[in-house]
Amino acid sequence: MGRQAEKRKEAKSPAKKPAPAAAPAVPASKPAPPADPLSPEALIAVGEQVIFGPSRPKFDPKRGVQTGRGQCPACHVLLEEQQPNRFPRLMGVVARAGQRIQEDRYKMFAKKHEAGEPNTGIKPHAKTAGEYLIESIYCPNCYVVDQEGVLENERMVSPMPIINRTGVGLSDYEMVAIVAYLQSVEAQGDLSKVTAKQEWENYFGKKLTAGDVPQEKAAESQDVSRIGLTQEPTEELIKKMGCYLCHKIPTVAFAQTGMVGPMLSLKTTAEKRIASPEYQRALKEGKARATTPKEYAMESILNPSAFIAPGFDDAMPKDFKTRMTFGAVEQLAEFLITLEEEAGKGQTAPSAPAVTGKPPKFRE
Repeated sequence: MGRQAEKRKEAKSPAKKPAPAAAPAVPASKPAPPADPLSPEALIAVGEQVIFGPSRPKFDPKRGVQTGRGQCPACHVLLEEQQPNRFPRLMGVVARAGQRIQEDRYKMFAKKHEAGEPNTGIKPHAKTAGEYLIESIYCPNCYVVDQEGVLENERMVSPMPIINRTGVGLSDYEMVAIVAYLQSVEAQGDLSKVTAKQEWENYFGKKLTAGDVPQEKAAESQDVSRIGLTQEPTEELIKKMGCYLCHKIPTVAFAQTGMVGPMLSLKTTAEKRIASPEYQRALKEGKARATTPKEYAMESILNPSAFIAPGFDDAMPKDFKTRMTFGAVEQLAEFLITLEEEAGKGQTAPSAPAVTGKPPKFRE
């Protein structure tokens, strides 16, 4: 009985299942490959940052438009809310670019510079709207739109600086990215129309490679190198902040070709500005605060919208308060208020002749 009962119990008990075999080890998934830095999407994103900085493009009534390394909004209208200024609007520029290369004036400039434009060596030869945009930012004098050049030079010279040179110093990749962003604005989501990379390669006859893309560490270092520091010589501050790109500065040899802004001879002009009825009105309204030339110079750097001299536009970049230490601003201001207009007469830059005459509208 005992053995039969034990057998019946075993028969009722569920059979033991064999232990499952160990699952094969799943290899760790590889990190997703980085986005192609030469894709339209990547170029557009970089172009937006070069133009506007890390913040999204927007207009602030108090601060204007934030500017990136390219400093484009300081001179060009890119948003509808911006005030018109001396430089052409960049909204709708792609459509206009296709028309420019058909103009007799463009053909005249191509003939004029058939041996190479003196400052860049570039020979105007754009065949498409995209190539024209590439050509324009590398060589502003390769073609100057009628009525938009410097009056005293018979409208044949552009006031735009060469932004891939010292001061702004954009890389080829950043230059292409600017054009990609401008194309994207008019493309309205159609990335097939963002052809800046191909246009650049066609224009210069070489490939834009990954080696042209700034590395993250290099970009961080570059940003730090553009901060104006207290211990730096004044001329180094002028180079870093790009003052010479827009202004002629007496006694500074490399700052003799700026055609966008007025001469920075504040020993001559600061006291006159402060005493003017317009500035006194700004004082009463609480917009301006300077009572001495040094205070005026510092205010002009840190808060350029506080007072707009009659006949000028509020086009001065608004980010110097974050790009310069207070000591650096103070040092630069102390230097500028020692400069008289007479000191700059007869002085020319070693790389290009100075252009004189009435400046276009700009904030002093």
